[in-house]
Amino acid sequence: MLLRNVLVVCGLMFAGAASGEDGVMNNYEPAESTLQPFEKGDVFLGATFLNNPDDDHAGRGRILQFDQDLKLKGVLWVDDTTHLIGGLNFAPDNTLWAFDSFAWKVVRVKPDATLLPTKSFADRPFGSVQFLPNGNFALVEYLKGSAQPENLTTRYPYLPDDPENVGQGKIHIYDNNEALVQTLEPDVHGGVSGSMGATHTALGSNGKTLIYTSETGPRLMQFNLETGEQGDDLMTFASGSGGGPPPMMFDVKSMADKLVMPLGTKLSVLTESGEIIKDVPLPGFGWALAAPGIDQVYAYAANWFTGEVVKVSLETGDVLAQVTIAPSTLSGLIQFHG
Repeated sequence: MLLRNVLVVCGLMFAGAASGEDGVMNNYEPAESTLQPFEKGDVFLGATFLNNPDDDHAGRGRILQFDQDLKLKGVLWVDDTTHLIGGLNFAPDNTLWAFDSFAWKVVRVKPDATLLPTKSFADRPFGSVQFLPNGNFALVEYLKGSAQPENLTTRYPYLPDDPENVGQGKIHIYDNNEALVQTLEPDVHGGVSGSMGATHTALGSNGKTLIYTSETGPRLMQFNLETGEQGDDLMTFASGSGGGPPPMMFDVKSMADKLVMPLGTKLSVLTESGEIIKDVPLPGFGWALAAPGIDQVYAYAANWFTGEVVKVSLETGDVLAQVTIAPSTLSGLIQFHG
């Protein structure tokens, strides 16, 4: 669910190029689901089929399955979600989890490609999950506050028990019986729209540090899930200058004891203390999703504006594979490491 509340002006610059992608999108519209059992190396994309002229983030739920070289293997339709599906992650049992933070729904797919009944853990806009070493899992609210995206037609629902807000930005810890055991409140930035909670999360290699961003904000933040303490920011961008878009962060993913982040025009590999190890330039602007590849030799990145997905060498920067889906729909990206 990336870049979905911001950079509308930049988005308009890409609109002409994106308008010709309909034929590409049609390649991913089989009448029935064709998802295959998961195999090591498979790449999964949250790519809701946007078909509501009155809501630019609404449509039929869809997850695409590719092989590691981005050749299409299968399509999963999810008919009880309403908006963009993102936040893809695998549970320890290899079940794929994904989120519709507008409909407050959690999508789960077993590794044999069976779609489980969609679940609502709470009337909250959960957008990601992290699985903890003790068997608990953390569901994290994508939204916080009352701000609505002024320049988009989509509107977030307000919380039934907090009707002035679209989210509270909290971390909800559940045990392995799916019972809520703890609620924590991390600091968030809000992003350009002012409504972003902890939108994209990674679990540090110590198993207790939640590393996260507020989409389109300038901060890479950390929170200790054991002590409930906010840590110092791992990275903070200074304000932009020259009239261009401000520096901002989007996705963040764990890569063993490192992190991989898309930063609009590049893919960055960082230490868990926030030091950049390597930057891999990418063509154009709008790269907002990332996923580490097997053995840390390559990674995947997705462009919100163009719908492009690339497999890129982290050693040479070469693009090893590429596919284009559709603009303004790619909201979750992960590779199955088996």
